[in-house]
Amino acid sequence: MKETTTKILKRLVAEGMEMRYGDKPDRKVKLRILWELKHIIDAGFEGHYIMAFKLFRHYAESEKISYWGRGALCSSIVCYCLGLSEVDPLRFGLHSARFVNDELPKFQFDINASRYEEFMQKAQNLLAAKAKDYDMEVVRLSLDVTPMAYLNRKREAPEPEDLDDEITREALIRPDTMDLYDAYMRRKSDGLWTRHGRRLDEILSPTCGFLVYQEQMLDILRQFFHVSGIKANQIRLNIQRGDTEQVEAYKQELFAHLEDLTEKKAEWLWQLLTSNPHAFLKAHTVSRVLAKCHFEY
Repeated sequence: MKETTTKILKRLVAEGMEMRYGDKPDRKVKLRILWELKHIIDAGFEGHYIMAFKLFRHYAESEKISYWGRGALCSSIVCYCLGLSEVDPLRFGLHSARFVNDELPKFQFDINASRYEEFMQKAQNLLAAKAKDYDMEVVRLSLDVTPMAYLNRKREAPEPEDLDDEITREALIRPDTMDLYDAYMRRKSDGLWTRHGRRLDEILSPTCGFLVYQEQMLDILRQFFHVSGIKANQIRLNIQRGDTEQVEAYKQELFAHLEDLTEKKAEWLWQLLTSNPHAFLKAHTVSRVLAKCHFEY
């Protein structure tokens, strides 16, 4: 009997889980995978993940075409288990909702520039051959493949000793965050910044107390305002879009049901939450930093 796409994806992920975490993965790994699979299957996106697996893990690797997953897909433990990303989202505190909650998953890859045309022709042929099984136009829309020259040159350098610092600098060294970059560098140098208790310090200590990442926004919303990962991502998106009316509506809703926060503390956290509308996607930054360890730029 022919396997369904759901069974195929579950089988591939189970095999990948053992490859990444061994034959006895801990409960946190299993729960994260089950959560992602439920949302992927409920949304009907199994075929997108299977096709990405066939194109990259199966074809590109068999033909020795270098590729590197980037962007929000690095937030997904399913993508990590499928070999589409080399970033363990649990290690770096990346959130599933940032990827699987998108209206359409966007599989972003850099690929060896000298093999780009060859790869894209193979992708077109494979998509055409599977047209009867999947909505290929929708699958095409989910693929974002960019030719990158640096993937031609292997490096395999060790990871930086202070990986948090390397990732933070990568996230902040942009025109719209240079002031924050300078402030971060001063704090990193003198070590002087105000602590606010264990829970918040765990979120902010890698960035010396500044809100730098979208993932930190999600952590604050989930840990202090007790919203689901998916709702936190919706609030984060509205903050970054500058939709002040919707953001205020979310604030009023959450402030009406504060559990373990005083209104003063909640107000302070909300100001922190909205302090950096240019907060960067940590998943993408981690991927960029680790790519530098694997390939020569």
